[in-house]
Amino acid sequence: MAISNSVLLRLLSGQMNKEICFKQYGDKTVVSKYPDMSGRVLSAKQKEMQERMFEANAVAKSILADEELAKDAQVRLNVTRNKLYTALIKEYFKSLKEG
Repeated sequence: MAISNSVLLRLLSGQMNKEICFKQYGDKTVVSKYPDMSGRVLSAKQKEMQERMFEANAVAKSILADEELAKDAQVRLNVTRNKLYTALIKEYFKSLKEG
């Protein structure tokens, strides 16, 4: 892991070709190897949440795909078009919580 205060790297953040990561910590840029997540083991709660998120994503995308449903949802949730996906995800999780 390399730490740099270089002007060239100051605003750089993210990853390149899934080989190198650039991270910002305060005024320093840290360059490190891309993390290998292939061996991670999810807990039962993490797996459950991951499945719920897949379901929420599918529901939101199906609503966004139908223009009329999207307009109805936009009016119902009182959000702009660019925030509709996030509002639909939030509504899905709220409906799960309520029953």
